Amino acid sequence: MSEENRINIMEETPSPVLAQTTQQPAVEYASITERFVALAIDYGIIFLPLKGLSWLICKWLGPTLEMWQLIGMAVAINAVFILYETVFSSNGRVTLGKNLVGIAVVKKDLSGPISLPRAFMRAVGYYVSAFLFFGGFVLAFVDDRKRTLHDIFGGSAVVQLRERAGWETWALRGLGALLLVLFASSLYQSFGGRNWQDKYKVRQAQDFLQNIAILEEGHRIRYGQYTNDILRLALLSGDPVQFQRDMRQVLSTGRGSLKIGVNGEVYKISAKAKDKAQTPVYFTNRP
Repeated sequence: MSEENRINIMEETPSPVLAQTTQQPAVEYASITERFVALAIDYGIIFLPLKGLSWLICKWLGPTLEMWQLIGMAVAINAVFILYETVFSSNGRVTLGKNLVGIAVVKKDLSGPISLPRAFMRAVGYYVSAFLFFGGFVLAFVDDRKRTLHDIFGGSAVVQLRERAGWETWALRGLGALLLVLFASSLYQSFGGRNWQDKYKVRQAQDFLQNIAILEEGHRIRYGQYTNDILRLALLSGDPVQFQRDMRQVLSTGRGSLKIGVNGEVYKISAKAKDKAQTPVYFTNRP
């Protein structure tokens, strides 16, 4: 496949010379591994810095943050991703990840780049695909043009923009396959397996300890020191009754299940989750 023909796909109007020499651009559709590498790059560009900023905000403001503010931050992060994908997948532009991999989004009939509204529908389609237990991405394995559900939403296809050396092709395939395996393994650990309910209960316990850690930071800001008194932290939460209910719901209520050790500027919170094995969980601010 020639470089000239691949680049021609991204033009709104084919040049007269090419129109005379060929009736349809010769293209090669991007594989699912290539696309996954590009998506991983774009995900890292958007989500990792913004999630890091959110973590700093949560650590700085601590217990003063309300639930609607936390939800607002999550919505804002995903809105930025949708905006990024919309702008850089339309009118001949490409995202950084796709540019590095050498692929681009075009109309399904290969007549040119997709419009801004179509790119927006395609970006929203990512979340529909994910909501369907990532089944929307699986379509690329069976579709003859390797289109996913969000491609169908956007009336698009993803094609290669340039020829690659053999080593580059195999490197992309290998990296993409590795990322897919790691992603599938992560999903299995989170939702699959026979003990997924127990894993969920352990995660709930860990999240609750992180909430206690936020209260510890608030106590230090207000009183100048950390505390091992869980009742003081419950009062600091603003709703001690709900705090006790949440604690009984996610932590084992056995004797000595929840412990807080304080040593100057270091504290450690330990407890037992409410799964069958009563898995020990802990949180510490030690670097």
